[in-house]
Amino acid sequence: MMEVFSLGHYQYRVKRDWIKLPQNKPLNHISGVSTDNDGHIYVLQRSNPFMLIFSNDGELLDEWYDETLSDGHYFRLTNDGRVCVVDRNHHRIVIFNRSGQILQVIGDQQNPGRLGIPFNHPTDVSVTDQGNFFVSDGYGNFSVHHLDSNGELINTWGKPGKGKGEFTVPHSVLVDQRDRVLVVDRENNRVQIFNQSGTYLGEINHLYRPMNIYEDKDGFLYVTDQTPTVKLFHSNGELLGRFLTLGTIGHGVTVDENGDVYIAEMFHDEIIKFIRLS
Repeated sequence: MMEVFSLGHYQYRVKRDWIKLPQNKPLNHISGVSTDNDGHIYVLQRSNPFMLIFSNDGELLDEWYDETLSDGHYFRLTNDGRVCVVDRNHHRIVIFNRSGQILQVIGDQQNPGRLGIPFNHPTDVSVTDQGNFFVSDGYGNFSVHHLDSNGELINTWGKPGKGKGEFTVPHSVLVDQRDRVLVVDRENNRVQIFNQSGTYLGEINHLYRPMNIYEDKDGFLYVTDQTPTVKLFHSNGELLGRFLTLGTIGHGVTVDENGDVYIAEMFHDEIIKFIRLS
């Protein structure tokens, strides 16, 4: 029987077994998912190959290997064709082209940052159209770092706590279409909103241990949490709907050009596709 879920004004058909992999290549410790403008679905794993690339109907198109990248946490695709991977336990951001070749490395795996200094087990990265990086620094720190396109530090904000501009686990970061910096503050059950100088603007609540955040082409925000659900918000923070993610924890979320939603279920090693119905 077909499963149909509702989120905001749309309904979705659940599709589980849409990925087509050879029998000897199961998904293995997946962490994140994203999509490019060509409709390709990128899946990040904490294993090798660390990146798998699929067509939107599940055909395996490419796979990337790098023995030094074994703990990819999240990643972002940029408009100019780069793939920015957060290598959490190596305290760095590794930037690839769309063929899987390394273009740039920011951070030093032998020299993790001290408190308030990049990077100490970072979690996520977002890149502006001007090429600046915003990094949530995440498990060993309580910070957001703003860096220029060369990886030079411009600004840092954040400290331990529950107040405005304070974090417990800054787990994901997004620069949205309004040039705001949205930071998933996981253990404080919220998404904090800042301008690019680090000034607190507000927050989004109605969350339980939020994990990842994504903005679609229409400016709507999708947040996974450990309820486990994916929640849909207007850019002003209004909650528009939610549905179950059908796993233990939806660690990653993305939306393709058709409005289909993909959830990276980490502990089940499954990418669940929610196909938007017209």
